[in-house]
Amino acid sequence: MKAGIWGAGFVAHTHAEAIKGENVPIGAVVDVDLLCAKDFADKWGAETYGFDASILLRDDITVVHVCTPPNLHYEMVMQLLEAGKHVLCEKPLCLESDQADELVRYAKEKGLICAVNYNVRFHQACQKAMEIVSSDDFGPVFLIHGSYLQEFHVLPNPHGWRYDPVLAGKMRAVTEIGSHWMDIAQYISGKSLTFVSAVFGNFNPTRTLKDGFMHLPGTHQAGDTIDVLSEDAATINIKFSDGAIGTAIFSEISQGRINRLSLEVTGLERNLWWNSEDNNMLYTSRKGEGVNKQVFAFGNGFADTFRSLLGAYYSDVRIGKAPDKTVYPSFEEGARIVRLCNALHESAIDNAKWVEV
Repeated sequence: MKAGIWGAGFVAHTHAEAIKGENVPIGAVVDVDLLCAKDFADKWGAETYGFDASILLRDDITVVHVCTPPNLHYEMVMQLLEAGKHVLCEKPLCLESDQADELVRYAKEKGLICAVNYNVRFHQACQKAMEIVSSDDFGPVFLIHGSYLQEFHVLPNPHGWRYDPVLAGKMRAVTEIGSHWMDIAQYISGKSLTFVSAVFGNFNPTRTLKDGFMHLPGTHQAGDTIDVLSEDAATINIKFSDGAIGTAIFSEISQGRINRLSLEVTGLERNLWWNSEDNNMLYTSRKGEGVNKQVFAFGNGFADTFRSLLGAYYSDVRIGKAPDKTVYPSFEEGARIVRLCNALHESAIDNAKWVEV
């Protein structure tokens, strides 16, 4: 078995490290920038590199990791499925809901093992949280709420592909970080988001671009004026399956928040909460009994979660068959998140109307 990697940017290095940890050779890497592909191949020992996708379709390549901007995912994944390759795709699976459903159907028809990289669920505390919430001792779930907050898009900040609607799609905070929150909320609670209502905030739609960085307008007279169409933040109200309700905030402009995903789940008998800045702590409580803190002393971080995801995924690839319910996020789950993101956009542009998913 050999792996291929499509795209040699930042996240591809995380994939390569985890692939090597599985003792799987990297047979080929493809990138539009030939020098970038060569440097990547030299670093990770890939056998072949180039800008022609045909090298990923060789018979000896078993699985391909798609690490390109979202607008390319649909056509690339479809090409790989047609060639009989198992696929692990970066999120989001694609941009359009009908295309996501098509990828799900075709992967099933071909009997291929496919996954999307929503790695947060592989924190040890999140695995334990899912176990607790699904137990009879927790009781029916009533309330699910939380946030995903980052500071990386506070001005001034670099102008990259995520601001290009052709490459990244019509959303940013929702697809980049909100999608992770939606995956972990559904995973831990065991419930699906079924109705959503959203408000988007684009707080500086006109910006000044100078030397690759965006600034508040008027702060650099010599810079170019650009328009930003995607949201900096989003607030959402949620109705889950079986009557649970919830709220969430997704923000890429929260100073001091490096990478904080938080989730709290309230049931009939117990309450539970976790956040990614304190990722090896899990808190539970009962009425009148105070707060219990469980410490995962040999816990894991971001890179570890992806290695765990990859380990579970490659275990099925080696067998050649995925179970009906996978531990890692399947294409079906990835497609549902595509539909959720588009439902949030539909709501936001229509005065926060409720949209059924």
